Amino acid sequence: MKKLFMTAALISAFALTSNAVLAEHHEGGEHKGKRMERVDTDGDGSISKSEFVARHEEMFSKMDTNGDGTLSKEERKAGKEKMHEKRKERKESMSE
Repeated sequence: MKKLFMTAALISAFALTSNAVLAEHHEGGEHKGKRMERVDTDGDGSISKSEFVARHEEMFSKMDTNGDGTLSKEERKAGKEKMHEKRKERKESMSE
């Protein structure tokens, strides 16, 4: 049950991150469209449920470094740290 809860929490976090990515895209940020293009794989200007799920499955796979289909505490921690580092780098590049 704890693993299910953690997985659901990670998916929710990814969903919130996706909203932030889309918001940045619409604000006309420096990387306008690049992130949207990664998710909108058919290029129709909107994100379907299957595109959304596929992107988050890809993110899960990147975090699952040992490929066992589950995220250990260490993998979750490393993924969270990596996400924070990327966010910090984006903030710094936007302020320059």
